[in-house]
Amino acid sequence: MPRALAQVLSSAAPIEELALQVARDAYPSLRVEAVLRQLDTMAEAVAPRLAHEREPRSQALTLGEYLHDELELRGNEVDYHDPRNSYLNEVLARKVGLPITLSVLWIAIGRRAGVHVEGIGFPGHFLARVGRERTVLVDPFREGRLVTHVELERLATHHLGGADRLRAEHLVPVDARSMLVRMLVNLKHAHERRADHARALLVCDRLVDLTHAPTFRRDRGLHALALGASGAALDDLDAYLEAGAPEGDAASIGATRDRLARATQRRYS
Repeated sequence: MPRALAQVLSSAAPIEELALQVARDAYPSLRVEAVLRQLDTMAEAVAPRLAHEREPRSQALTLGEYLHDELELRGNEVDYHDPRNSYLNEVLARKVGLPITLSVLWIAIGRRAGVHVEGIGFPGHFLARVGRERTVLVDPFREGRLVTHVELERLATHHLGGADRLRAEHLVPVDARSMLVRMLVNLKHAHERRADHARALLVCDRLVDLTHAPTFRRDRGLHALALGASGAALDDLDAYLEAGAPEGDAASIGATRDRLARATQRRYS
């Protein structure tokens, strides 16, 4: 993990700083402080309108009007899997993003403007929540629309397989680290859809560092294999198998690992 990301993780940095550090993997010349100042300026523009708002509903409507009507931020429904939707600098520049990256902007600008906003890790469709004791849910992907119980049931039907599967734990706020992992998983999938093994491998590096999950070592090993990095691939596939891979996957990955080991032996014999 780059030193800068390790530092901000250890210092309990806000989610926008973590997201921008991740973006530096793809945009090495990105000036994080300049983007943070841009967020400051955006918050300064809306803060006077929020100064006398006390009810979460009115706070959400005012913030949503600013972010989505005036700044024209919106969900990218045309190309949902574009990797740029997961890089916060690109979301600001292009004004389109995913539910989670748009939620990051709600959280970051809300905090700067004196409004409490939290991320809600709803399965398959990230949401935001405005307020503390009294709260309202909003959907930043859909221009900050207030989320009713009927809308939650619709989301549950689509993402969970039925409205009856909606549970209280689906509406629990998540911390910055959890948001970062979810953003990285989205990014991993986006690069994999494009067979961009180099970028997918780098994202897997971050996920391994953050979670130590064996499945991310497996995936990193497979991307290393696709890139011809046999030694790194063997190390990761061995680690995955040693961690106790599920039976079906163990057979498949084990066969891949054995073929790679034989090919590597022949190459150096």
